[in-house]
Amino acid sequence: MRDHTKLRAFEQTDVRRLSSGVRPPRGFTLAEVMVAVTITVLVITGALSTFIYGLRSWQAEAVKNEINIDLEGAMERIRQDLRLSSVGIGLMAFYPAKASEYTAISFPISTVDADGLLVRDESTGKIKWTQTIIYHVLPGDPDQLRRAVFSPRYTNVTPSDLYAQLQSVVQGNTTSACLAGESVSEQVVFQNLVNLKIRPPGIMFDGYAPSYCKAQTFNWGSAVLSNGNHSLKFTIEGRNPSNTTGYKVGLDKFSLSPSASPREGEIYLPANGHPASPYYTYALSGGSLAAEDMSSNGASWSGNCQLIYAGAALSNSITLVAQNDLWCDANFDAPPGIIASNVTRKTDISFISSDPFIPDIVIAMKKGTTWTAAGCTDGTIGSVDVSNTTPAVVNIIYGGTNSNATISMNGVGVRVLFEAGTNGSLYIGNAKISRQLSGTTPVPGTTADLYFSGIPSKKIMPGAPANSDWVANYVIDRANNYLVQFDLYTGSEIFNKAQGWTNSSINLSALGGVMTKMIVGVSALEVRYPSNGMYCSGIFDTQLAAPDYRSIHWTEGPTHTDADLDVLVRSGDNSNLSDASAWMADAASLPPGRYFQYQALFSASGSHTNTAVLRDVTIDWDAPTGLVDLQVDFAKGPDYGIVSATVDGQSFVKGLEIEMEIFKRGPYGTNTATGTMEVRPLNTNK
Repeated sequence: MRDHTKLRAFEQTDVRRLSSGVRPPRGFTLAEVMVAVTITVLVITGALSTFIYGLRSWQAEAVKNEINIDLEGAMERIRQDLRLSSVGIGLMAFYPAKASEYTAISFPISTVDADGLLVRDESTGKIKWTQTIIYHVLPGDPDQLRRAVFSPRYTNVTPSDLYAQLQSVVQGNTTSACLAGESVSEQVVFQNLVNLKIRPPGIMFDGYAPSYCKAQTFNWGSAVLSNGNHSLKFTIEGRNPSNTTGYKVGLDKFSLSPSASPREGEIYLPANGHPASPYYTYALSGGSLAAEDMSSNGASWSGNCQLIYAGAALSNSITLVAQNDLWCDANFDAPPGIIASNVTRKTDISFISSDPFIPDIVIAMKKGTTWTAAGCTDGTIGSVDVSNTTPAVVNIIYGGTNSNATISMNGVGVRVLFEAGTNGSLYIGNAKISRQLSGTTPVPGTTADLYFSGIPSKKIMPGAPANSDWVANYVIDRANNYLVQFDLYTGSEIFNKAQGWTNSSINLSALGGVMTKMIVGVSALEVRYPSNGMYCSGIFDTQLAAPDYRSIHWTEGPTHTDADLDVLVRSGDNSNLSDASAWMADAASLPPGRYFQYQALFSASGSHTNTAVLRDVTIDWDAPTGLVDLQVDFAKGPDYGIVSATVDGQSFVKGLEIEMEIFKRGPYGTNTATGTMEVRPLNTNK
């Protein structure tokens, strides 16, 4: 009963709802379902896209982080090795040669001891290079950055050995690249596509200074050079803000070869009379060239002068031919030579006929005053009374090893300077010169008469010394003593006052047969050029174990028919040339000794009034391909510009700028990491 009653009640209620306009509940329509599904799909798609993008970004970032870590590790490894190394001749090698940037490098490193210091050789104190490290990229699938270690480093390695070894490694022949006693181990630093570039940072020299002065030697860095001629180019890059007037470059000297042989700047100026082809030529791109005497500027220029290039504008340049390798001995001081006999090193301006008279350092035989009375005495007497005896005076001119000897040079041809007293004249006759046998006794056959304008007597007034005529072909040998004697003229009037010089320790003359400690009436002896002379150069170190010598050239001064000059050369393996070969005129015939030396042989004949003059000597030899340093002695001044330098178009390496770019293919493309660092290999381990 209850259930039926409830049903009727519900029906009545529903009827009432219908009659009142209220519809009963129902399900979703198809359109509503489609809208809902679309919205849901869009929401899910957006969320999924965000998730996938995030996942891909995370994966890409992971690859980037991985290659960045590889890059940083590789760069730090190279940096650490380089800081144990050094830039210098015979140390580093670069590949390929003559490039503006390199793709492989070889350098030495030293072992670090327990105190963190580099190991040094006990005998020399120099750093002991124990290993050779080579970094290069081996192309493949994928590329590999490789580090090869050659140990122990071959102690007699040459620049050409280093380059050949590096080239062999780059070409994939690492195992066969070992030098004597070396073994090699190689590791892959990482493997991916790799771009490795090694180049020097830009280096320039600013020549500005408020006043003209000599700059310290500027080490431009190193470059790989092969044998033969190379083009050394200095380019005007700008000028200091304080310089408003010019773009000049003052070049004193430079070196660019394994032996570090200095080349004088002024030798490149043909107007200065030195040889041009094939060694000392130049080319200009704008501007002009001159030589300049710098001796008045308060600093020491080599040879007292420099080459001055006056650039006209930015980018102007001067290119010098730099032969690899040679020794140019132009100032005869690097290394210093040995004056063997009868020659001297002197400054000569006679080769330039117009201002500014550029000085030239030369070697020539000596003539001139060979003895003075003042040089062998310690006091003077204004007037000495000379008695009328025969001979009135015999002066002893000491040579040889006597402590009072002042004869300084040999000669062929002599004249004597006579001097009266300060308060009276001297009238002499029968004057003679002889070589001393003993006391006042001459060596037979060595006596020569002294005349004055062809007359055997001479009246000499106070304050007016008088030279005798030249005694032609009379030999003065500084190893001997000589006698100069004279009588008093016995005319209607007697003059008996002579200048005197005293020495309290030795007899210097005889007056009327009585020995005295005075030089009387004779103040100097002058000689002409001797029959021969010899100059020996210093011993030069080529830095090569077995150089192949080519030729010897030299420049002489004015040619005279009665003066001659010959240059000979010898070589050896000992630094003092104790094992030297015979002297030879042909350098190409020399045995391949590391050290060499030349000698210049001078001769004079006839009247002995002329000498040959040696202005420069050049000896050249073949040089192996290797690293060489450019060192330049510049001048500075208010109108000097800023310059850069290249050789054969390549820059010099002083520090090393290393750029590395690595690539790795990920699931969503190729990822790249690039890094650059600059390292100065200074042997510091820091």
